[in-house]
This record gives sequence, structure tokens and C-alpha cells, in this order.
Amino acid sequence: MPATPPPHSPAPYAAPPAGDAPGFAAPRERLAQRLLQVGLFLLPALLLSTSWGLGPFAAFALLAFALAPPVFARGWRDARRELRWLLAMAVLAAAVVLFSKFHFDVRWREADNRLRLLTAPFFATLVYAWRPSRRWLWAGALAGLAGAFALALFQVAGGTERALGWTANAIVFADALIALIVIAVFARPSGELLWTSLACALGVGAVVLSGSRGVWPGLAIVLLVALIVSGGRARKLSWAVLAAMALAVVASHWIPPLAQLTRMQELASDMDRVKRGGDHESSLGARVTLLELAGDTFVEHPLTGVGVGRFETVVMATPQCAPPAPRVGFCKLGHAHSDAFEWAATMGVPGVLALLAIYLVPLALFARLLRAQTVARARSSALAGLVLVLVYIACGLTQSMFAHQLVASFYAVAIGLLYGFALLERERPPQ
Repeated sequence: MPATPPPHSPAPYAAPPAGDAPGFAAPRERLAQRLLQVGLFLLPALLLSTSWGLGPFAAFALLAFALAPPVFARGWRDARRELRWLLAMAVLAAAVVLFSKFHFDVRWREADNRLRLLTAPFFATLVYAWRPSRRWLWAGALAGLAGAFALALFQVAGGTERALGWTANAIVFADALIALIVIAVFARPSGELLWTSLACALGVGAVVLSGSRGVWPGLAIVLLVALIVSGGRARKLSWAVLAAMALAVVASHWIPPLAQLTRMQELASDMDRVKRGGDHESSLGARVTLLELAGDTFVEHPLTGVGVGRFETVVMATPQCAPPAPRVGFCKLGHAHSDAFEWAATMGVPGVLALLAIYLVPLALFARLLRAQTVARARSSALAGLVLVLVYIACGLTQSMFAHQLVASFYAVAIGLLYGFALLERERPPQ
């Protein structure tokens, strides 16, 4: 007589034949699953190439949920033990942010970006319950990278100094591009190396056109991990891309047009000015000043900081922003351009602990699921999630990732989606 499974054990993931998504009996359930898959495609496809951002994906996901809430409830019941740490991370971050918001009477818009982390467990459950095909997410990432490159090329050709996409911020544009590259590389189906490589090349081209320098360490992480875990043609391609990247870095110091486009020449000049005379009247100098201000603010207010989203008050209180001749560019900087310094200065020690949880909890969860895999490690949702967290940590060393709605929202949504897929793949590895 067959053994009866425990009452709360997850239902086995009965994968369909290659290329098909698992089905549901009721028409409403099948429709909901298809809507979710369309949403998965639209998420990365429209993120940067249109002004709609994550809106269409959210609409399709919520519609899928509304069509059959019992399916979602069943998914939560089966996976709740696996989701408890992700939920705890989101609740901890939200509690710290909300305390700071109410303690300092901060506007909701300042807390909104960080509170979106609460959606991560929801989207993880949505994927686990509906079991969509991951191919839709990968295909959307390819479309998104191609669209972002076309938009960046159009903007630069039209006279824009740095490609901004629809974000109005070149740094945010580049951060989101690296996130899409992670999805394209590590969530790709088997045998799709060519299209992935072409789309990633367009994505790197868009990063160059953005002129953002803080994302290059994140891109290096993507390439190095791909080199370590891949084999065969993928490894050879990783070596070729890594060599091309090294040549590009060298060329950016010797070829004036490329140096101007990547702003490497400007970086070298800024470093020289700071080292020789302590001149902070530059992009790099402004960042050094911001870090010093954030450090001093944390020392003065170690328990509460100055309030979530209120780092601009610290900037405006500096002599550089005092009349009659304020330093205009510097005084427009509203955050510390570093995750750790931003959270420490605005929310104190609780903010630092919350930030550690935001990064380290998903990192540990993905690493645990990755260790449990026996096949397809180079193309898995667990690896994609792990690399995405590492990329955000690397970019967050020189940028405030959660000060911007687009990249903060994408982190919460992508972590949830990839964790849901990773739980499914643990039960039934992808073919």
C-alpha cells in the first residue's frame, strides 16, 4: 500500500513535456496561469523600454490572483514553511521603515520604495501556486535588453549626454540593465545560448551608453559566475566576453571618444584632484563628501538616524548649500550614494540590521536551494537569484539602490519570483 504523504508536505511538481507549462482543470485556473505567464514576459520586457515599468506585470499578476484565490491559498499552505524567512525579512524591513516614517513624520513616498519588499513573499507564492513556465521571464528579459539598447541609442544619437531610458536617471537605467542581464544569463532554457548572448551584448552596449561606472563591478560578477558554473560553449563564450571587457577597459583609457562615453577619463581626473589637493568639486569628490556626511550623521544619531528618505536635510545643512553661493549640483543630491551609509544615516543601527537582512536572507535561501540541486546548476532560478543579490550588493557600494522606485521594486518582485521558481525546481529539476 503506498505511503501517505504528511498533511503539510508540498505537492510534487509534475512537470509537463519540455516547452509546455503545467495545466489546471478549471477554465478560470488555466486562464489565470496564462495571464501570469504574459505578466512574466511583460515584467522585464517593458521595465526599461517603456514608461509603464512594472505596471503591466502587476496588473496581470493581480488579475491571475483574483481569478482563483483558492489556488493561491493552496500554494501558500504547501510552501509556507519555505517562505517564512522571506516573510520575516520583509516584515523586519517594513517595521524599521515604518517606525522611522512615523517617528519623524516622513511622507509616505519616502517609505514606499522600501515597503515594496513586502510583495516578495506574495510573488513567490504566486509562482509556486500557478507553476508557470520560466521561459516567459527569460524571453521578456531578452526583449527588454533589446528595447533598452534601441532606446539608449536613440537618446544618445539625439544629443542626450547619457542614456536614461524612461527612468530620467542614468544610474537607475544601468542598475536595471544589469538585473535584466542576470535574468537572461542564468534563467535561460537549455540550448538558448545564442539569443542570450546577443541580447546581453545589447544590454552591455546600453550600459556603456548610460555612462554609469558603478555597475561595472556587478557586470564583472555576472561574467565571473557564468565562467565558473558554465561548461562547453557557454564557458568559451564567458572567456571571450571577459577578454573583450578587459580590452574595453584598457581602450577606455587610450581612446578619447570611448573614454568620454564611459566617463573613465573623468574618473581618473576626479581621483587626481581628490588625491592632490583634496578638491571635492567633482563627481567623485561629491560622493566622498556624502559618505563623510553619512558617517558623521550616524555617529550623531546611532539609534534612529535622521529619518527614512531625509538624507537631503543633512546635505542642505552643509556650508556648501548655504547662501549666497550654494553648490548647485551637490545640493540636489538627496541620498548618500551607498546603501550601507544611507540606511545607517537615516535609520541608525536598526536600518543597518534591516539592510543586512534584505540582502543576506535571500542570499542564504538561494544558496541553500542551489546546494540541493543535482543538475542544471548553470541555468537555475536559485543561481539567478543568488547572482542578482550579489549584483545589488556590488552596485549598492556606490549607489543607494532602495532610494529609487524602479530598482527597489524590481528587487522585491524578482527575488520573490525567482525564489518561487527555485522551490519548484527543487521538487522537479528543469529538463
